[in-house]
Amino acid sequence: VEGSIALVADSGVDLDDADALGRAFDAEAARWFATAAAERGDPNVLVNAFGLAVGEHLRRTCDLRWVVATDEYGTEAAVYREANEVLLYPMNLVAKRWTPEPSSLAQVIAGVYEALASMS
Repeated sequence: VEGSIALVADSGVDLDDADALGRAFDAEAARWFATAAAERGDPNVLVNAFGLAVGEHLRRTCDLRWVVATDEYGTEAAVYREANEVLLYPMNLVAKRWTPEPSSLAQVIAGVYEALASMS
């Protein structure tokens, strides 16, 4: 987890800034999709790195903690808050936005903030 988070943070992205995370994610996705298909690397490396970075951002800003969660789809890292039994899968959240079009990832993160605030 730390190595993947560092991949994003070491590129100069402020993990405490949702807008910066969104811009960096969109830039990496655009670069990947602009590369010829035969020359592209595995997108899962970037998706997982940004997913973990988003999870770390949410952990820092929303009183969540990292857990390993298992459901009917498998087992993966998630962020959790005991109050209201909040469980978020940040890698899945990012993977669903891995498209050639800008992702609005920062807006999604803002939506998470709002949803969590409404539960308090």
